[in-house]
Amino acid sequence: MSKKLIIPAVLSTALLASLVPANDSFAKSEGSKSLLKLEKVQGKQDAKNTLKNLPGSKEVKKNYKQYDVVSVDTDDLGFTHYTLKPKANGKAGLYTEVKVHVNPEGQVTFVNGDLNQKKLAPTNTQKISAEEAVDRAYAAAGVDKDEVKNQDRKVVKKADLVVNADVNKLVYDVQLIYLTPEAANWKVQIDAETGEVVKKQNALTEAGAATGSGVGTKGDTKTLNLYQENGNYYLSDVTHTGTIETYDAKNSTSRYSIVYDTDTSFTSTAQRAAVDAHYYADQVYDYYKNVHNRDSYDNQGAPIYSIVHYSRNYNNAFWNGESMVYGDGDGVTFSPLSGANDVIAHELTHAVTEKTAGLVYENQPGALNESFSDVFGYFVDPDFLMGEDVYTPNRSGDALRSMSNPETYGQPAHMNNYKNLPNTSAGDWGGVHTNSGIPNKAFYNTVTKLGKAKSEKIYYRALAYYLTPNATFADAKAALVRSATDLYGSTDASTVSNAWNQVGVY
Repeated sequence: MSKKLIIPAVLSTALLASLVPANDSFAKSEGSKSLLKLEKVQGKQDAKNTLKNLPGSKEVKKNYKQYDVVSVDTDDLGFTHYTLKPKANGKAGLYTEVKVHVNPEGQVTFVNGDLNQKKLAPTNTQKISAEEAVDRAYAAAGVDKDEVKNQDRKVVKKADLVVNADVNKLVYDVQLIYLTPEAANWKVQIDAETGEVVKKQNALTEAGAATGSGVGTKGDTKTLNLYQENGNYYLSDVTHTGTIETYDAKNSTSRYSIVYDTDTSFTSTAQRAAVDAHYYADQVYDYYKNVHNRDSYDNQGAPIYSIVHYSRNYNNAFWNGESMVYGDGDGVTFSPLSGANDVIAHELTHAVTEKTAGLVYENQPGALNESFSDVFGYFVDPDFLMGEDVYTPNRSGDALRSMSNPETYGQPAHMNNYKNLPNTSAGDWGGVHTNSGIPNKAFYNTVTKLGKAKSEKIYYRALAYYLTPNATFADAKAALVRSATDLYGSTDASTVSNAWNQVGVY
């Protein structure tokens, strides 16, 4: 996992998000009275009507009629979470949303998201087709559409007509995922009138029945779930809703075949990276299912594909939107990158984040995206170092990042040292891998006080239900405090709040 490793598939410029808790902190304001008058929310229309009665938040109140409920989710505590997006002529705002949270009694407890989003009013019209937009996206990616391949899966994942709320234009939101000639996960926005590229980003999320066993990269023996067919045993785990399959790229970027053996013992040197990838993908899948009742990263049993031996001496690993891909390292900077379970947990959590909060991969939302992946890496491998099992194999005791002491690896641990870096690829999209040290330190302050069992429930609840795409550090704090209140009450919520106060997020 190099500094450019672990980059999730997200786009757009961050907006300032506001959070409005309906609680005693607003007891003296007229705005809270209007909010609290909504004694019951019993359906989508009631949730929408909540927006016109919020204290402050002039824009969302003024434009509440633009909003439609796009999803309703009831959690295991009985809270109902309504997600609303603004629309103009039936086209939704990209990455722009508001959430209304309702307790089991039907009372609004929390409203958050892009409450200051101005009215969607596209200044252009649709003149090009989706097919033309896809062709423009291929050109923007610099590839010939006849030459790219994604194993046997589709390259074009979407070409949706939406509104870019930042510039108020109709755009096609195009996603291209491929592994050949070089792995990429392009997110490209094409102006629906002119065909010009509004924005583009190669968003690789850099850092995946029979039973048998195998030897991993560290020489340890692991139990494996396999699939038997015609006398062969395949690294295919069919014990979950979503199949876990592991492939060998054979040091190429274009040849992939599922790893198999003629017996249940995977012990050859060439199989070791595959054994680790297969075993740890299963471990992370089981973590989310057993602890959070989440069935794969999309909660619908999506398959998980891992590819090992990618390219030669490749010091990287990435999630490309549907596959986890691992290089073998050069033996100096990295050993095979599939050999660390916190790396695999980190990568798969990027996929979970994309399917839940959708944290935009720039500036503070992007740093939160990185931090939440590190946090769940900790929950799977409970130590405060990231990537220590594969980084600089000839030097012991170091890692890519430290959650307890971010400064050790060049990250700030307090807002006083926040790095205002350029919002470009060269600037790490506003320092997403640098400034993640601040929320990581806040997590360290939390988990050392509350323990792992409570902290993992609080962080998952915030990610799955409360955070929105443009969340800032302050928004994350509020979401985590709200989650702690829901689950454990005010004392533990105060502990979470203080953990963030200690890093300068008030």
